[in-house]
Formats: sequence, C-alpha cells, structure tokens
Amino acid sequence: ICPRDGKLDCSILDAVEGQHRGRATHFVSWCWDYTLDEFTGSILSWLRRENLCPDDTFLWVCFFCNNQYRIKDEGSQIAPQELRSIFEHSLKQVGQMVIMLNDFFDP
Repeated sequence: ICPRDGKLDCSILDAVEGQHRGRATHFVSWCWDYTLDEFTGSILSWLRRENLCPDDTFLWVCFFCNNQYRIKDEGSQIAPQELRSIFEHSLKQVGQMVIMLNDFFDP
C-alpha cells in the first residue's frame, strides 16, 4: 500500500525505511539503458571523486522516486506536459544535477 495515496503499489522510495531517506541533494539525469552495475559504479565513482559522504547524499532518480506502477497504469491519463512538470519541479527543488554518461561517440 502506498503511504502517499493509500492505493495498491508504491514507488521504491516509499518502500525504503525512513533512516535511508532524506531531502534530495542531487537530481540524477541518466538513461534507462544502463545496467545496475553501470549505474551503481558511476554513482560510487562520483561520490569518491567529489569526496561526498554517502550517508549525507540523497539522490532524486526518477526510477526510484516516481511511482512506476502509477505511471504505467495511468500512462494514458498522464499527459507528457504533466510528466515534464514533475521533473521540472523536482529539479528546481533539488538545485544540483548529476548527469550520468557512459559512452560518448561523435556528438
């Protein structure tokens, strides 16, 4: 049950215990094509390079924060402009963006 709306299914963020959640410090722009190893490896490398403490760094990642069940089930009812608005609002609230790129060929 989703704690935000009481409906069946929830986002991954809603299922995570409170001590592992916090106000997002960085918005992550990434590609759904990345493997879990690529994703976690990139984040860990970035944390080390920037000398950030993982316990104090909270990432806003669409896959974890958006309720994918709701988007899938209500996909035909959610206008692209509404999804855009969700991302814009989140990015403005967070204020910092991390862009994840794994390969870059011939821009």
